[in-house]
Amino acid sequence: MRILSYSFETALEMSEPVREHDFLLRCQPASTAGQTVLSAQTVVTPDTGLTAQVDGFGNTVLAGRVAAAHRAFSFLSAGRVLVDRAQTVRAPAHPIYRRPSALAAGDDAIAAFARDASGAGAPAAAEDPWGAARRLSGALHGAMAYEPGSTATTTCAADAFAQRRGVCQDYAHILIAALRSLGVAARYVNGLVVGDGATHAWVEVHDGNGWRGIDPTNDREVDDAYIELARGRDFSDCPIEAGVFRGGADQRQSLHISVRDQSMRA
Repeated sequence: MRILSYSFETALEMSEPVREHDFLLRCQPASTAGQTVLSAQTVVTPDTGLTAQVDGFGNTVLAGRVAAAHRAFSFLSAGRVLVDRAQTVRAPAHPIYRRPSALAAGDDAIAAFARDASGAGAPAAAEDPWGAARRLSGALHGAMAYEPGSTATTTCAADAFAQRRGVCQDYAHILIAALRSLGVAARYVNGLVVGDGATHAWVEVHDGNGWRGIDPTNDREVDDAYIELARGRDFSDCPIEAGVFRGGADQRQSLHISVRDQSMRA
């Protein structure tokens, strides 16, 4: 069990003014079986009202609009979360998490990789989904090279696996596609990890009783150092920031993220 404080700021600079900027943010964690939100606040600049909603995957979504012309946009999300991954809830997996999705659809190469790395294919995976996930994570970690800039947010699992390089989003998509090819329910998670840096992505696997997290980028089980922000079938269901505006501006983005373990302070 840990109490984690987080600060997550994203800033966009536009090359020319834009207007009628509609946006959705999934930057604020929700209380789930493994985490309890103690405090959370999100501030947007230019100042505008935010409407809190819950999407079909249970994610907190903040919707807003900046109508006036502007060349900069930023949001700061900060708060404290009690994380206890030992707290689990028995729940069935929805069938959509066993089916291919836009960015986590496998191909013959991923299916063959899943069969070989899992040990005995779909029957064994059905008996021990978590064991299959651990074996696949280890094999994927060894087969892939972490290379920022080698893929985009629209890169699908098959393309990333074919080039054997990518970032955390790609590792997660490939593992999800591999697990689904074996009939195992798996879903995508966006979130934060203790330290400074960028957002992170990992996978939740349904072990027959409930959901358990595994981080294939680092080949480790998700523990109390992780804060979940949003989840879905793949990244396209739960981007942390999405928006549209009127104007043809280019964008430059900067991130400032910090997660600290408050429970270690005496």
